[in-house]
Amino acid sequence: MSRDAPGIGEWALGLLRGPSLDQLSDPSNSNPILVGKDFAAWNGRALADPFVIQRNGFWYVFFELFLCNTPNAVIGAARSKNLRDWEPIGPVLQQPHHLSYPFVFEHGGQVYMMPESKSVKRVDLYRAVEFPNRWVFEKTLLRGPYMDCSLVKHRGGYWMFAGWRSYFLRLFYATNPLGPWKRHWLPIAKSYCKASTRPGGRPIQWNDQLIRFAQDNTDYYGQQLRAWQVTRMNRLWYSEVPLFDKPILQGAGSDRVWNGRCMHHIDPFLFQSSENGNGALEIVALVDGCA
Repeated sequence: MSRDAPGIGEWALGLLRGPSLDQLSDPSNSNPILVGKDFAAWNGRALADPFVIQRNGFWYVFFELFLCNTPNAVIGAARSKNLRDWEPIGPVLQQPHHLSYPFVFEHGGQVYMMPESKSVKRVDLYRAVEFPNRWVFEKTLLRGPYMDCSLVKHRGGYWMFAGWRSYFLRLFYATNPLGPWKRHWLPIAKSYCKASTRPGGRPIQWNDQLIRFAQDNTDYYGQQLRAWQVTRMNRLWYSEVPLFDKPILQGAGSDRVWNGRCMHHIDPFLFQSSENGNGALEIVALVDGCA
């Protein structure tokens, strides 16, 4: 059953699935899966930038959580057994500055989170000491006005896509996701462009291709999301081409639905479905939207 849409201008989270990135939909009509009102006990009002990880028999989603009467967002969390019914956990990481885009990943048996801290010009890494509720500062990975940093393992190494000053893209590489990170030979991997630079979710390998996601804010912030195929990436060069002609996510065009105006983030993963009886692989994605 579909839930009530959040208030106008409020971000919420949804779950989509499909055989391809350009065929994602909500077949069960169950979106949004989480809204600000689900976090009323913590004065929550809106959610965005979801990242998911599976651990201890649960799916955990971490996200930017906006609180009432507080200028800076915190990182919130929820969990689910089946990806449909979600149990709010509440805020799990707070700082004196704004936090968003909680890129969460596992390495060496530990769970790490790399939230955006653009306002203090740092890319900080945190480690879970009591997952999912307690995190400690591990180290600062980068310094500068970076935003929405996204990691991917590719051909034996690690790469980081980093938005820089809103609409430039910088690239870093390392042999270990904990660093040290070295800046790519190209000072700017992709020059100023509102339609294709700022990262919009976790990169993935799909059909032997490396896919990067970028916000398309051509007309207004949060407008839509596009997928880009990385065609060349080494320490001296970077190039990419559009994976599809059209955005993979965009507003539904109605103020009566949870994603009527904006969609600007995706965290996709491969999932073996048993619902249709053939166990086919499909893409499941946590996304955000704004009414």
